[in-house]
Amino acid sequence: MIVMDNHIAALHRGALQRQARQRVDLLDELRAVQNASSRGMNQRDIAEVLVTSQAKVHRMLKAIERRPDILSSDQPEELILRAFAYDTPRRDLIEKLKSISYTDGEEAPYPDEGRIPGTWDQVVGAHAQELLTESEFNEVRAAVGR
Repeated sequence: MIVMDNHIAALHRGALQRQARQRVDLLDELRAVQNASSRGMNQRDIAEVLVTSQAKVHRMLKAIERRPDILSSDQPEELILRAFAYDTPRRDLIEKLKSISYTDGEEAPYPDEGRIPGTWDQVVGAHAQELLTESEFNEVRAAVGR
């Protein structure tokens, strides 16, 4: 196990912030692809405008098709990622998280298998990834009755 002194802890936090920014950038890119597609642009033109490949645009459109909720900007995951990545005030984040009406995960309908995560799973996942502290997680959990 690694002993976390202040310097190592700062390196770890920096790595977590870079990963959070990458995820936020991906969400923003998905929205840009959806925006261009909804304007009737074909995949090659979208790729040219967004300076990426047509294959990547195709994969992103398929991801949006499978999970259209991924573009919803009021998802707890995105709120947490943006706050962590860009050091926005934690109090603002916690108040937003406390005001959300959360959903539970559910079993995937036939013929799919597995579980479809709910919005509360996003909060639990963020806590597990160290994007929320124990006290922040407990405050939100108590406020929403989880």
